[in-house]
Amino acid sequence: MGTYTLAIADGVLFACLPDEADVAQAVAEATTTNYGFGLALSIVRGAVLTDAARPGDHVVWREGPDSELLDADGRRYRYAVRRAA
Repeated sequence: MGTYTLAIADGVLFACLPDEADVAQAVAEATTTNYGFGLALSIVRGAVLTDAARPGDHVVWREGPDSELLDADGRRYRYAVRRAA
């Protein structure tokens, strides 16, 4: 499994795509459709999708009741983390 880029703003996950995907296009579509222009997004690259955070992991997103964290194949995960090398 590769790493993913997440786009997050105001507690909302706008995009979760493989790092090599066209994240700019996905973010543009999500923000103009859902919130309009001018939204400040936090972009996190290199996240690992997992069902269990390990000691030392930095959790960048946790699945919640209003969001699903899905990989490119549609598999659901509980966390997106940055892992120490």
